[in-house]
Order: sequence, then C-alpha cells, then structure tokens
Amino acid sequence: MNAAQGANLYADGYTGHTRLVVDADRDVLLGVTMVGSGVSELLHAAAIAVAGEVPLKRLRHAIAPFPTVSEIWVFLVAAYRRQREQSHA
Repeated sequence: MNAAQGANLYADGYTGHTRLVVDADRDVLLGVTMVGSGVSELLHAAAIAVAGEVPLKRLRHAIAPFPTVSEIWVFLVAAYRRQREQSHA
C-alpha cells in the first residue's frame, strides 16, 4: 500500500512504512513493524491485537472514530486481505 487516508491527518506529505505479520491459518496478527513520525500513537492497538490474538475481521472494526491517524488499521487490514486473495487466486 502506498498511501493511507489517515496519514494526511498527521501531516501533509507524511510518509511511513508498516508491515504486518499474520498467522494466515488463524487470521490473527502475530506482529507489526511501523516506521514513521508519530507511530507510537498506533502501537498500543498493535500490542493489544497481538497479545489478545484478535482476528483481523474483528480488528478492522475496532478503529477510533474519524478523523484519526489510527484509521490506518482499516487500510492495513484491507491491503492484507487483497494480497491474500491475490496469492490464492
């Protein structure tokens, strides 16, 4: 994914990088790497999702109200789903 809608709320031209590690069999998050200014605001959600073995379909709906940078989770989960569907096609 090249851009996330919530990123422009942080700063114009904001850039960063996120990588998800997912247990595809159980559809749960095993880990997250985030690089970019202000990512500490997003790490608490990742820690809870990993520790609680939250299914991605549930995580997608556990997003803070708009407008917020944490909307990135909506786009990360959607990008993962698209990539997984393409690799199984």
